[in-house]
Parts: sequence; structure tokens; C-alpha cells
Amino acid sequence: RFGVRGPAPFLASCVEPNLPGTFAVAFDVHNPPSKEMFTAQGNYEDKPQREVSLHWDGRERAKRVAPVEFRGTSVPVVITLEQVIGGSEASVSVAGAPVFERSFLHGLHPYELRLALGAGTRRDTSGPTRAQAEVTGVVLAQEQAAQPVRPPLSVEVFHHVRTDGKVQAHQRTVDLPPAGWALGRVVLTLDLHDAGEAWDEWDRNGEISLVEPDGTRLGLVPFITSYRTPCHWEVDVTHFRPLLAGTRTLEVAAGTSFYKGRGYLMSVRLDFHHGTAALEPVRATPLWHGTAHYRSHANHFRDFYAPRTLALQEGTRAARLWMTTTGHSQVGEFTPAQRTLVVQSGERTQEVPHRLWKDDVYLNANRPQHGTWQFARAGWAPGDVVEPWWVDLTPWLVAGQPLTLDLRPQPYAFAPGEEAPSEAQCAEATHVVRSWLVEYAAPAGRMPAPTLRLLDVVKDGVAATAGLRAGDWLATYDGAPIDTVDALRAAIAGAQGKERVAVAVFRGSERLEVQVPPGRLGVSLGGR
Repeated sequence: RFGVRGPAPFLASCVEPNLPGTFAVAFDVHNPPSKEMFTAQGNYEDKPQREVSLHWDGRERAKRVAPVEFRGTSVPVVITLEQVIGGSEASVSVAGAPVFERSFLHGLHPYELRLALGAGTRRDTSGPTRAQAEVTGVVLAQEQAAQPVRPPLSVEVFHHVRTDGKVQAHQRTVDLPPAGWALGRVVLTLDLHDAGEAWDEWDRNGEISLVEPDGTRLGLVPFITSYRTPCHWEVDVTHFRPLLAGTRTLEVAAGTSFYKGRGYLMSVRLDFHHGTAALEPVRATPLWHGTAHYRSHANHFRDFYAPRTLALQEGTRAARLWMTTTGHSQVGEFTPAQRTLVVQSGERTQEVPHRLWKDDVYLNANRPQHGTWQFARAGWAPGDVVEPWWVDLTPWLVAGQPLTLDLRPQPYAFAPGEEAPSEAQCAEATHVVRSWLVEYAAPAGRMPAPTLRLLDVVKDGVAATAGLRAGDWLATYDGAPIDTVDALRAAIAGAQGKERVAVAVFRGSERLEVQVPPGRLGVSLGGR
């Protein structure tokens, strides 16, 4: 948006380069520790002040502490952007150590660019600060040409729906693109809006779920509301594509109890991006869903995790476990939990250990907040979606053999000399769990997806006479792919003088082709 020449845009802070339509990487060396509970900085554990962040289109997307020192020394930095379906993947390494590896940035498509570098100091209450930043040997390399991008199919699921003490969830049945269309990535956008005086002041459990015909809710995107700050998240949910097809009912919920009857104002959208991946999800099977109770040191959540044995689909070439867990109660929220996934396929057995703990809560892009937002927690952060634990099960798959998954939690362990809570206090701990087995296979029989839908068909008009209906998706006109209304107008103009032209539409997953005279179709169209 700022062109390829001329003066650079103004930045209020060089470590927060949030410019519209712009990608940036920032290096931050000023995040001093503070024991104040409500500090804006949040670095109460005195973590190293060598933070690296990714920024795209006016927002910070992620921030991490670099694993190696770059302050006061000269180190090589490599930043790579690679175009993928639905956006780009960003990688950043410092002194050869990866900080970000293929982090997906939704909507970051290649654009004509120029490189800008900047540095600055922060005003400190103790007086002016001085620092020196030196950048040498800059190389900007652009490799193979970018691929053209078709606009995604967008489905608005919820628009500014409100929860409160009386209404804790909203459901809506929506028509999603058929599974047979070539849509290689699905991104869910969730917004928590400013709700004014009706805004709940606390961090509550929230979730976007799939509602089965029998009323069963299956969690897809768990999140935690913020301490009264607006939130915007873009979540890659491509692994749920087998479920996000056809007519489905979705639910958004936030909170089970509310302060003074207040609640949250939320919006949800799904974007289906065109393209075909080398492997695509073909089945998502729910595993453990619900609330696990610690109960005692002898039980320690164990009765919740019954082993699961599943027969894989024929043609499955890869499989992954997706799991989110959030700990609650004083002990459950602020105590790390150890667990081990035992994978068995045929004669092969493998153990995968995992520690449920999130100690970078203070780097949450939604900062600062009100309340105790910065403290490390068991798997979550106020004002953030819950990060999943991914386990790639592909190396242990054996053709023709079922897969057995056994999750084995360990009792809480407290350091020697540490004042440990009583067993009764530990027994109050709970874990909210959502888990799926996702299978992948080579794509087969996928058809290019259209983007324009017939919202209305004029009675006795050209389209109606040819048998087209409201709800059909317009694919081609006279052989030309139609992605926009302007493209349709151009195709109609180019077909003048012909006696008949072919119009192709999709009705569900079925492709239909009709012959019509050139000219206006007599339809109203809507983009998705």
C-alpha cells in the first residue's frame, strides 16, 4: 500500500511495525521484568529480552524469545516467505537457530515490494535511552514467480452475536462447499468485539463447535476470552475439512457463568481457499472430548483416557493427532502436567512425552490486558485461541493394521522444598480436552470450485428457461472461468454474435452445462 518508492511510512514503534498490507519482522530488546501484577510489560519471570515477532497487515501475529543471543554481537538473520494455498509461510532464523518455522500467515499473498529497515529506542521513565543498531550485507532474493490467486469462498457463520447471563451460545446451520471441490485450505476468523458496558470482565472458556444431528457437540476451536480487550484470530482449520462440507450446524459459545449478567459480542467467518495439496485430510475422528477430573494422586485424570483402537481408511498415507487441553482450578491452572502418548500399530510401539504448560503467555499478541493476563498457565492464555498439541503418527503406521492410542497422564510433581497443595486441592483440578485423529490421503476427483452463486433467477429469463436455479454456482460462461461479476460481463461481451454459448454451473457437487443465447442471464449473483 505504500508503493515501491518515495518516503517511508511513519512507524510509532519500530518493534511494532503494524502497517496495513505489509509484512515485517521485529527484534525487541526492551521488555524489562516487573513483579507488578498488572504491569503492561508482563515479563514477570525475567525472561531474556531478545524477542522476535511476525507482523502482517497491521497486526502482530506471533512473538517468541530467540533461542540464541543476538544483542551486542553480530549474527546472520534469514527471513523466508513462501507462497502457499491461502497465504504464505514465514520462517526466521537467528545465528542458524530457528525462531519461526513455516508459520502460516493468512492472506499474505506476494505483492510488489520494497525493503525498509528501521530502529529506535523507547522512552524510559529514568531518562533518555541510547542504543546502536547495525545492519550489513542485506540481500533480497526473489525466486520463482508467484502464482495467481483466486478469491476464497467465504461463509459468514455468525455476525455480532451476543452471549450473556441468559444466552450462553448461538447455533446456525450453514451451507458449506461440497467435499469434492478443490479447496486446499480452510481458515476460520473469530472476532471478539467491544461490547461496551455489557462486556464480561473475566477470562472465560469459549469454543466453536460442530453440532451433530443428535445434539452432540464436537469442539473445533477452543479459545479463552480476554480481560475486556477486542480480539481477532485467524485459525487454520483445514484438518477439519471433511467435517466442514455440505449442510452443517455450528455453535459459538463463551462462558458458563457471567459477571453481572454481562457477556461477549462475537463474529465467525470461514474462508475456503482454492488449491490442491499433495495430501489432504479425508477423515477426522473424535477421540477424547470432555472434562477430565484429577480426583486423586492415584487417579490423576487416568479414568478419562480410555485407550482407542481405530481402523484406518484404505488409502490413508499420513495421520496426525490433534489435541487441545486447558487446565482449571488453582492447581489445574497453575501447575504443569506431564503426560505420555503411547502409539501402537502392529508390533510397533512408541512413546511420545509431552508437558502441558504455556510459559510465553506474556508474549500473547493481545497485550496488555486487564487482570492477571501474563502468568504462565496449563495450556492456555487469556485472550487467545488454545494452541493444539500435534503428533505426527505417520512414521508408526503399518499397512492393514489398526492404530491404538493410549494417553497416560502422570500425577502432579512438586519440587523438593516447594509448598505443595493438599491432595484435596489437587483433586479439584480439571482439564478441558478436545482431541481428534486426522487421516490424510492423496487428493482424487477434486473439481475446481466456483466463487459466484445464483441468488435469484428471473422467471422466464434466459437462465430460468435453461433450467438454472437459485443456489447454483456459476463456473464458466462460453468456456471462460467466472470468478467475479466483471469477469461475467467481459465474457458476455466477448460472446456477442454467437447463436448459443455454454454455461456451466455446479448444483451441489454435480456439474451441469446448458446452452443459452448470448446476453444477460436474468440472475442476481452473490460472491462467497
